[in-house]
Amino acid sequence: MKSHLIMNIFPIKETDLVEAAEILGSSFKNYEVMRYLFDDSGDNYEAHITEFFLSFYQFGLANRWPCYGVKVNNLWVAVALGYNSSELEIVKGSDDVLTEFYKKISPQASRRIEQYEQQADAAHPKSAHFFIDSIGTHPHHQGKGYAKALILKYQDLSKSHAHSTGVGLNTESDNNINFYQYLGYEVQNRQNIGSLTSWSLFRADD
Repeated sequence: MKSHLIMNIFPIKETDLVEAAEILGSSFKNYEVMRYLFDDSGDNYEAHITEFFLSFYQFGLANRWPCYGVKVNNLWVAVALGYNSSELEIVKGSDDVLTEFYKKISPQASRRIEQYEQQADAAHPKSAHFFIDSIGTHPHHQGKGYAKALILKYQDLSKSHAHSTGVGLNTESDNNINFYQYLGYEVQNRQNIGSLTSWSLFRADD
């Protein structure tokens, strides 16, 4: 008898963060944005990417940002972190974990991250919305619809929120744009950030 994969979306908890960071590290290590941010990490390149996601997801959970993952046969295969732009009050001390991470990388890398975040954030929609900050699927499980399922989850969150007008996201890979447009996202902004080209996309709620 042929077995069928069972896919379920669950909230990511503190105990899941190491595994979530490893999935993101493996899925993002060849992306333009990571090669730009951690250009001088040398032999620590992959470790810095994974530690970056771990610290950022710890920060997100501390601020109750919606973080979800897909499990297939009880294994995490894809994860995403987002936030509601109308609920961005930061818990005091929650950014300490980011400060500790920045001590592990070069001052130049820290400045690149700061520059990227400032410019990318400035291109976000002005109206209340949910934003998918990062989303990744383990390389062994890509092409199976797991990222799409997570994106649809954030769209449902937006539709059920009284003030949200839709879902936004950024990409620094033009290979992703057709996929997002297929899901109804429209390019709102295109800008250069250092050596990167960054696209800001938005999908208004139905």
